[in-house]
Amino acid sequence: MFIYIACSQGMTASLFCHRIVGFISEKKEEQSSLTAVYDDVDHVFKKRREYGVAYDLIFAYGGIDEIRSYTAFDFGSLFDVILVAPSEFYKTDEKSKMLADYPTIVKDLPSLLYGRMNADKGYDLLLGELINLDLERGYDSSVLTTTKSIDKDLEIYVGGNGSKDLYFRKIFEFLVGQGIRCYVSHYSMEELYEFKPEVDFDIRFIFGPISVLTERDFERVARRIDAFLVNDDSYFALKRRRKWMKAYKIPWCLYNDNHLKRKIRKGQFAEEEAKIWDFIMNIQMRSEDTSDLIVENFASENIGLNNNDDDFNGCWG
Repeated sequence: MFIYIACSQGMTASLFCHRIVGFISEKKEEQSSLTAVYDDVDHVFKKRREYGVAYDLIFAYGGIDEIRSYTAFDFGSLFDVILVAPSEFYKTDEKSKMLADYPTIVKDLPSLLYGRMNADKGYDLLLGELINLDLERGYDSSVLTTTKSIDKDLEIYVGGNGSKDLYFRKIFEFLVGQGIRCYVSHYSMEELYEFKPEVDFDIRFIFGPISVLTERDFERVARRIDAFLVNDDSYFALKRRRKWMKAYKIPWCLYNDNHLKRKIRKGQFAEEEAKIWDFIMNIQMRSEDTSDLIVENFASENIGLNNNDDDFNGCWG
């Protein structure tokens, strides 16, 4: 059972975990067969397989605001129970709503239990609480996570240009002519997950630099982004992330915005329009047939940026 103890910053939660797990370890030496471990939440995510096999109760400690719209999938997929420290009770409802589509139970940790320094009595109270919560949790989850496979709209990350640059003004004009409703936004993790459009659209183009995409965040980005569009300026930043692209099977396309006015003047921009159109059609077919991937390397260890592979050619990553 994975249990997250959430306080304001994680400090008092770590003391609580230390007290309880220490008592469980002492009790095991006497008579109990129950095993437990505690660690900070980042390490628990990385060691979830190792801990899950070795221990009955895995306590993670951290701040309540580690649970956000874009981390809800991570917390909801791992933790059975989230217990909120008394100082943060006012956030329990907010976090419960974020995790409403997951089987994770979010509940206030009783003040009597959290503040109890007597680990013996605290242990008995906590164990009873966990058993009740586990029984409460024993239902078929109605999980319907936000994934690429169930999204009706495409989301494409664009690196290298702004939405008001001539290239994309022409591309948007072309797509609208094909009956495609385009929506433009700019990248941030919050915008990616808390996005609430006021109008219907078919493709969301998310503009942002490739350089801000870190390994820590890439799993969450890959969960939403269907494809990447890059120009010469952003190509090498994307190429350095080739391992991540390959791991999550995310397609990409290199668009050519060089000598743009001359191409338009000579009627040669149609080649770019055709390339982008074909790319979008391919993405659409792939996204309808793709479910989210969980890449173990991202969960457990740093796989790093890659500068040596030679398999980053062509339109597909």
